[in-house]
Amino acid sequence: MAAAIFFATLSALSSACGAVLQRLAVVDAQSATARPRWRTVVDLVRQPAWLLGALFLVGTFGFQALALYFGPLAVVQPVLVLELIFALGLRVFILHDRIAPRTWSAALLICLGLAAFLVAAAPGEGSGVPDARQWLLAVGTRGLAVAALLLLARRGSPGRRAALFGAATAVVWSVDAAFVKQSVDVLASAGVPGLLTNWVFYAMVATGVLGTVLLQGAYAAGPLAASHSALLIVDPLASIALGAELFHEQLRTGPGYLLGAVISLAVLAAGVIMLSVWAPPQMTPEALDRLPGAVRREVLGQQAAGDGEDSRRQGHGQAQHRGRQGHPEGGDAEADDGDGQAHVGAEEQAG
Repeated sequence: MAAAIFFATLSALSSACGAVLQRLAVVDAQSATARPRWRTVVDLVRQPAWLLGALFLVGTFGFQALALYFGPLAVVQPVLVLELIFALGLRVFILHDRIAPRTWSAALLICLGLAAFLVAAAPGEGSGVPDARQWLLAVGTRGLAVAALLLLARRGSPGRRAALFGAATAVVWSVDAAFVKQSVDVLASAGVPGLLTNWVFYAMVATGVLGTVLLQGAYAAGPLAASHSALLIVDPLASIALGAELFHEQLRTGPGYLLGAVISLAVLAAGVIMLSVWAPPQMTPEALDRLPGAVRREVLGQQAAGDGEDSRRQGHGQAQHRGRQGHPEGGDAEADDGDGQAHVGAEEQAG
């Protein structure tokens, strides 16, 4: 079980690194002067930060697969929520962002809720191997749930629509995690040829693609806080249910243990919601332009825009206000959001 937690934690860290680096590369590409879309894409792929982010995202899948090989869904999927906390740490150490104390308190709440759930529920590896009928029943019921959520997401406020899209994405990704677990078992027993001739591999690819498409729909539907909260709350719950249904994973079901598990999951959910709401804002081209040149060179692997544009900027010394010609706000180098959080940083999550 320790190996499952270890690799799940590495998967969460790798996902946070990939999301932050690729978000920075995308924003940097958007900050350039107007040019054809194909040229922007080519420049994006050539950026060291984007390529390194892609490598981290490949590692995310590999670490998750290893975690699911060594442990149950009920352990691995909740641990992946730590990606939010790792993203905060990256904003501090890479971008020198300022994080409000209440945001760190939400991160601590997530850690406490996760630890309490693992202790109270003590999820154990199951002995079941799902057959075709069990897969059809599990996938069919989850498919109906996703269809219902997407139907409800057609109307309502942007926050409601984003939350419903996020919940639908979470259900799809919980099914994908179950396919990953089964695929790893097939790979271990039959090797690569056996995996490539097994239907579960292609089902894993299909649900992964579908989940990615739905995630983009969630981002487009409304606030990021709503979609991320729903995604990171529903995914562990749906995965726990699938683990018990398909693989017969065991949880402590005594009254005291069950109550402790419910309370700990509620604490975890509260921490996710608060962290999603209080997290620093996303990086924008204007905010990236205000980063010190040394930081941009270190993160993006290229010369900072400010290094060649001294004529467009007026420096007033360190810790003084820095203006940029043509900037619509014409304000400080770091626009505060009211909580002491600078409007610089990367997207707190990717998916």
